[in-house]
Amino acid sequence: MSDGWERRQERTRRDVLDATGELIADGGVHGLTMRKLAERAGVAVATLYNQFGDRDGVLVAFVSAGLDQLEIELDAQPDAGPIDTTRELFDALDESFAAEPEVWRPIFASIKSAVGAHGMGEVGDRVVAYIEADFAKAAADGLFVVDCDVAALARHVFTTRMNRLEKWAHAAIEWDLYRSSSTLGLELILASMLIEPLRGEALRRSGVVH
Repeated sequence: MSDGWERRQERTRRDVLDATGELIADGGVHGLTMRKLAERAGVAVATLYNQFGDRDGVLVAFVSAGLDQLEIELDAQPDAGPIDTTRELFDALDESFAAEPEVWRPIFASIKSAVGAHGMGEVGDRVVAYIEADFAKAAADGLFVVDCDVAALARHVFTTRMNRLEKWAHAAIEWDLYRSSSTLGLELILASMLIEPLRGEALRRSGVVH
């Protein structure tokens, strides 16, 4: 398979994902149809089905591409160390969502129902794996007060966050409340597991103590 063909495929994929964001910003997820997307991206409808399967596949690819870029940016930064790596991940995700709420709000209002053990399909699985790897480093460094199932802990942290994100996506809560309640939830979970002085730091970050 030639490099030229691969470059054309990648360019087509980028064009489709760029068009996806534009259509969602214009008319929400309901405004995203395979026909409209093909027209906006300048490709055949058959090409979309071949590359993405269906509209849900396009949405998952769009979110996954955003996660790819985020991981590149995080990898380029100095190592934050266990636990802070998870905090930085969520902060970076929230910065992306806040920058384009007209795109991300309707996406998360629909993609939460995707198949997958954690919601969000394969994208959710990737985020959980990222958190799990960070928690495994924390456990290896002796940062937890007890031996724990880091996979279960990572799933709980992610699911708790997604529940709040879903409320924001459906306009049940505003962004500031999503942020404050998400920070509270994450830090209280961490405080229940971390040794001192990390436990005290997590409690201070939660806002429940001074």
